[in-house]
Amino acid sequence: MQGELFVSDKPEPISKLVVQRNDLVNARFALTTLEMRLFMAMLARINREDTEFHELRIPVTEVVALSGRRPSSNDYQQLKDMCALLASRVIYIERPSKKKSKRAGQTTEEAPSFSNTPLMAYADYSSEERALVVRFNDRVREHLLQLNDGNFTQAQLMQLLKLKSAHSYRIYWLLKQYGSFGTRTIRVDELKRVLDLEGQYKQFPLFKLRVLDRAQQELSQTNLAFQYELIRGKSNSVEEIRFHFTPVTSEVLLPSLPATAEWQKALLEVGVSASSIAAIGELIERGEMEPGYVQYVVQHQRSKSSEGKIKSLAGSVFTALTKGHLADEYRKAMQRQKGASRKTSGNKSSAPVSPIRYRLEEAQAAYELMARQKTAKGATFQENLTLVYLSQGFHQEKDADGVEWLVKSI
Repeated sequence: MQGELFVSDKPEPISKLVVQRNDLVNARFALTTLEMRLFMAMLARINREDTEFHELRIPVTEVVALSGRRPSSNDYQQLKDMCALLASRVIYIERPSKKKSKRAGQTTEEAPSFSNTPLMAYADYSSEERALVVRFNDRVREHLLQLNDGNFTQAQLMQLLKLKSAHSYRIYWLLKQYGSFGTRTIRVDELKRVLDLEGQYKQFPLFKLRVLDRAQQELSQTNLAFQYELIRGKSNSVEEIRFHFTPVTSEVLLPSLPATAEWQKALLEVGVSASSIAAIGELIERGEMEPGYVQYVVQHQRSKSSEGKIKSLAGSVFTALTKGHLADEYRKAMQRQKGASRKTSGNKSSAPVSPIRYRLEEAQAAYELMARQKTAKGATFQENLTLVYLSQGFHQEKDADGVEWLVKSI
């Protein structure tokens, strides 16, 4: 019956790839399985050149195709109920605040901005056409149309059609966003927020059984079969879930960011998105941020998160990095380290200060990524080496294994 998805006497083109912006992938909303199938069918009808939403007519047979039978009277009643419910569905998207305030002598972030946006303009059923007549709300246009900035996730429709649970759909998208990495770590409370399950499944074993294990079983039939490990906190309760899967890159439009540098691995482990990692890589490429600062911030924010002082670890790390919240503390820490090194420099048993080292291949991968984004310094990698590294005191070395490095003594 899956083949019926592409059978239609309407002229609307149906794509085998569906795309949505990452803030929608990570937004909080809940759809039933039928609603999710309709959502996918609507995404499949969006053309990459579209600048506005159009009214869509989607055959009922398409929405119920995965049932393995022809639509029945019961299906039509479900679709009638679904249309009424879908028209009221709201997506909740939270954005970090760009403003800061001073309280009790400390600089703190203002509460995040958020939007509650209806997903649909309308969802009707035409008995004459035996089709759903639907249209997206214009307010979600930025999340679905003209996605050319790299901050989106793309998936194969036929992979999604293998899923039966609405939560499995959402988890598939969450993992697909990190498809080129092969791993994603998500806090339990964050995953429940995205799935709109806050306040539910207070006993974790029940959440594991009905959500995680079911998604694992269903995704095992797709290109994103996964294993997961449970990460416990100080109270021995499960705080994070680390998903592992075979990297999927064939249909992803985002440039594949190599995750070989330690700063990239650190960001990946706390759940920072691929597009955000690319943005931080650009700052490092321009010499505006040190890789050591990235690791310092991750370690600092992890500690605060374990104490329950941070709601979103990935968001707090990215905000602290891009706004320089811990820059002063980092500089002081580096000065203390240098001071301690000088005091012990006369002691032969003391260890020397480690130089800053980057693999040459990592620097080249970062340059190629920036070049694709048209933000790289220099027309060639050799020019980039001179402008970004050699001019800053780095020199090239080759170790005993033949690996080439860029090295700068501290």
